[in-house]
Amino acid sequence: MKQFLLAILIAALVVYGLSCVMEEGSGLHLMMGDDMLSPLENLVAFSVVSLVFLIIGFVVALSVFGTIILAVLASVAALVIVGLSAVWPVVLVLLAMWIYRRGQRSAPTS
Repeated sequence: MKQFLLAILIAALVVYGLSCVMEEGSGLHLMMGDDMLSPLENLVAFSVVSLVFLIIGFVVALSVFGTIILAVLASVAALVIVGLSAVWPVVLVLLAMWIYRRGQRSAPTS
C-alpha cells in the first residue's frame, strides 16, 4: 500500500511538472473570466476534461467489445443448436441402446 501511494504521488508530480512545461512551451492558458488560471488549476481542468473523454472512450470500447462477444456467443449457440438438430436421431438411438444395455446388465439371469 505504501508503494502504491508513493507511485501515485510520483505520477502526480510528473504530470504536474509536464503540465507546467507544456503550458510554458505551447502558450496554452485557460482563462476564466478575465483571469488566467494557475498551472494547478489548469492541471485540474485538463484532468477533468481527460477523465470525461476517458469515461466516454471506456463506454464506447465496452459497448463495441460487448457487441462482439454477444455476436460470438450467439453464433456458437446457433451452431450448437443446428448441430444438435442435425444429429438428434442418432443421439436418440444411441441413448436408447445405452438404456437397453444398461437394463440387460442389471437384470438378474435365471
